[in-house]
Amino acid sequence: MGHYDHRVHAGNAGDVWKHFLLLEAADCLLDPDGSLVYAESHVGRPEYALRAPGDWEGGIGKIWPHLPSLRNFCYFDILADLNHQGLIPGLGLYPGSARLVMELAERKRAKLLAELWDIDANVIDTWRQYQQIALHLGDGFSGVMSLLDRQPPGLLLIDPPCIDPSEVISAENLFVAAKEKGWTVLCWYMMDGEALASDSITEFSIEFSKIELDCGRARGCTIALACPNGSLRRHLDGRIKTFIKTMQNFAFGSSK
Repeated sequence: MGHYDHRVHAGNAGDVWKHFLLLEAADCLLDPDGSLVYAESHVGRPEYALRAPGDWEGGIGKIWPHLPSLRNFCYFDILADLNHQGLIPGLGLYPGSARLVMELAERKRAKLLAELWDIDANVIDTWRQYQQIALHLGDGFSGVMSLLDRQPPGLLLIDPPCIDPSEVISAENLFVAAKEKGWTVLCWYMMDGEALASDSITEFSIEFSKIELDCGRARGCTIALACPNGSLRRHLDGRIKTFIKTMQNFAFGSSK
C-alpha cells in the first residue's frame, strides 16, 4: 500500500456524497444518552485548506452558494459553522470524515469513541491535538479487523485510496467481517471502479452531473452500506431523495 495525499482532492464531488451520507448515518446512531464507537480505516487529516486550483471547485465549491437552503442537513450545517474566510466567502477549509463525525457528536452531546488508522506518520501527527481519540499508525484494514473483536458494534467508514488492486479485496473482507459482527458499515468507491461482491448490501450511487457537480473523468461514486437497522436504510433513502431534489431545483431555477 502506497502513500496517498488527499489535500488537492479535498472537498471534491466524491467527498460531498460520502460525507453527506456518513453524517446522516451518524446522526441516527449518536444517542446523547449513550456512546458510539466510530472507526475509520484510512483517516487522512482532520482538515484541509482549500486552494485554487483544486478538486473542491467541482464539488463543495459548486454547492456552497446554495448553503442557506441546505443547512437542515447536518453535514452542510457543520461545514458552515467550521468556516470563516476563504476563496468563496465563508469557504476556506474542508474537514475530513472523522472530524465531521466528532463535531456532530459534540453537538448532540454524545460520547464518541473514535479509533482511527493511517499509514502516514505525518497524517497521524496532525491529529495530536485531539486527545479524545485513539490514533493508530499502520494498516487500517488489519487494525480495524482486530478492533471488531474488542469493541461493541459501532459505525465504520472504509475509505481506502485504492492505489493498489489488493486494497479492493482487503476492503471487501473488512466490510463482510464488520457486517457479520453487527456494525453499521459504509464503504466508498468510484462508480466506474470494482464494486463490492458482498451479498445483502445496499448501494447508494450518484452520477455527479445529476446534482450539478464535476469530478473530471469520474462519472460518479457509490457508498455501500451494511447495517442491522432497517430504519437507517429508510432514513438515508429519504434524505438522499430530498437532497437530490433540492439540488435539481437549484439547477432548474438557474436555467430560467
